[in-house]
This record gives sequence, C-alpha cells and structure tokens, in this order.
Amino acid sequence: MRNFFRFGNRATNPNVRRGSPERALDIDAAMDLPPGADHYRAFVGPPARYGMISATQFALLFAFGLRETDKVLDIGCGSLRLGRLLIPFLREGGYFGVDPNGWLIEEAIDRELGRDAVRLKRPSFSHNEDFKFDSFGQRFDFIIAQSIATHCGPDLVAGMLAGAQAVIGDDGLFLFTYRNLENEALPADGWHYPGVVHYGADRMDAFVSEAGFASVRLPWFHPGGATWMAAAKNRERLPAAEDMPALAGTVLSRP
Repeated sequence: MRNFFRFGNRATNPNVRRGSPERALDIDAAMDLPPGADHYRAFVGPPARYGMISATQFALLFAFGLRETDKVLDIGCGSLRLGRLLIPFLREGGYFGVDPNGWLIEEAIDRELGRDAVRLKRPSFSHNEDFKFDSFGQRFDFIIAQSIATHCGPDLVAGMLAGAQAVIGDDGLFLFTYRNLENEALPADGWHYPGVVHYGADRMDAFVSEAGFASVRLPWFHPGGATWMAAAKNRERLPAAEDMPALAGTVLSRP
C-alpha cells in the first residue's frame, strides 16, 4: 500500500542547510532570500509576501464570520504567518497548528509572537507528518490550508481533504488554496517544494467531492495568484452567488 497521507518535511530544497547563517538574519536582510531558504520567513515562501499572506488569511476568516470563540485548525502553520494574528484574537485554547517543522514554529514564537502570548492563549501544536488531526480531540469551526495543496501530489491532496473531513464540525468551513491550470497533466504523488503543482478545476472538484465536501471557488485575492476554495459538509454553509462580491478581498493600491 502506498503511503497515502504523509506530506513529510518541507525541506526538500537541497540548498537548505540547517544551522546556516541565513537563519540568524534579521527581517530586512532576509527579504531577498529565495523561497525555501533557511530562514523562518523564507522557508515558507517568498519572504516579501510574509505580511501580506498573514493579512489576507485573517481577513478571509473574518469575512466568513470568524469569532473569538471559534476553534481554528491551521494546516501547515509553519512560521505562524496566520498564527501571529489569529492566536491573540482567539480565546485561550482556540488555535491549533500542524507543521512537521517544529523549528519554524519555535522561531516564529520567539521572533513574531512572543512567549507571553503562548502562555496566555495556550495554542496547541503538532509536528506530525500526516494529515490526521484527531490527536487534538477537537471539532473545528474553521480549517485553513494556505499554500499546502499547491505543493501536494494527488495522494496528498486526497489525504489533506480526508483529514479535514474527519475533524471539521458539521457547520465548519475548510478554506484552502490550490493552483488552477486547465489541461495540465497530473503531478506525481508526494510533496513538491519549493516547486508548485497545478490542477484543473474538474480534477480539484473531484478530489473535494470524493472527500464528502460541497465546495465553491472564491474570488478572494491571493498575492501569489493561487485560487481559494471553500469546502463544507453542509452546503448551506457555503457562500451564495450574491455573496461573492463581498469575498473579493480587494486590496487598494498604495505607494
């Protein structure tokens, strides 16, 4: 039987060297590093987008009615791009993050969030390498996976959706991104990082349906050009066509 769920360590970039001088760089000095470099902001993607990705994820959750009493699962929480905003907002014990790279979480706590926030809000973290989230013993109001399916082969996309289905609440909402490109050959199974994989709309719809979700694509802005999807057990939880203009995530230009 193939290893259906494992998405493994994200450090598939051969240029990453644990303990390299890159890791100690300050934020400004790290801005020019390539995605996958050995710095907590660069390892998860282009470091210049770190702040924008933080804000757009939080804004999307808020647009869908995020409340401070909600329980939120952040898949691939990495260096807490979302967590640094979400943990202070949610009540104690409301945030749950999963990432196989524990060093990213630790560095983000020390350099972005602060240990006092962790002691006060008591987020929960898991460093497992699969898409099974039942160890938290929690049903989630929101599950979010930003830039995870964009690096997943078909086996891992299916595993991520199955894992989310197992722990999402009956009225919960799963928000995730993928790269939409029609007539693209299916990528190989496994984890592709820092490479990016693409799926046509029909193929992604089939993945989501096979996992037992209803879904809809969102017009929400993504600085990297990815497509946001919303999936739910309860179709009524999804936005209607008339709601879509409010879900554009438009960011006004500024100098």
